[in-house]
Amino acid sequence: MTKRIAILAVLVALAVALAGCGIKPPIQWDETEERARVLEAMNGWVDGVEAYNVDAMAGNGILAAGFELTIKEGSSSGYTKDAAVLKSELNADAGNQADYRKPANGYVLRLDIDNAAGVVGYDDVNAWTIVSINKTNAEVVGKFEVYEKAAVRPTWWQSDTGNIEVTLVRTPNAWKMTNMTIKFDVFGTLALGTGVPEIEGFAFGNPRAIFGW
Repeated sequence: MTKRIAILAVLVALAVALAGCGIKPPIQWDETEERARVLEAMNGWVDGVEAYNVDAMAGNGILAAGFELTIKEGSSSGYTKDAAVLKSELNADAGNQADYRKPANGYVLRLDIDNAAGVVGYDDVNAWTIVSINKTNAEVVGKFEVYEKAAVRPTWWQSDTGNIEVTLVRTPNAWKMTNMTIKFDVFGTLALGTGVPEIEGFAFGNPRAIFGW
């Protein structure tokens, strides 16, 4: 009997060890805390866009498996790209973006997010609206304005405006985006048209228009 108990104890210890390696306990739910985590994830993404940090914009820490980005302008149907295409485009332009942001060029991009029902206007303070949240998913929306400046154009230039809708999934370590729809207003500089696949990345910013490159 003692031998059987000893064997059982070993099996239980092994099961506990294996669980610690691959299976995490259920996540406790605190809506106030989770809302803060959702906003932290979205604001981290904004910081990534402004700094052109590919990992912060489209890394595994912010994009969930199966992520899709849809870009539209006005009433156009737009087009959709998956995470692999998005990352490829962002990485392909990373060298150019680094050149724009050299101290001598002084290029700065700001992505301002305003409350969906609030007054728009550059203030560098993000005000996402959490439309819904539960233990597995969240929906977030915001009005956006893109502002740019550089040494050759030192005053802020509003280059685009529009709306963003995001669906996120809750994971043990972070809220991650599963879908994002970016709808640009027609008057902006994007000039997307319908189904034009050459618009790269998230399509924020137009530094070539400032520098004439």
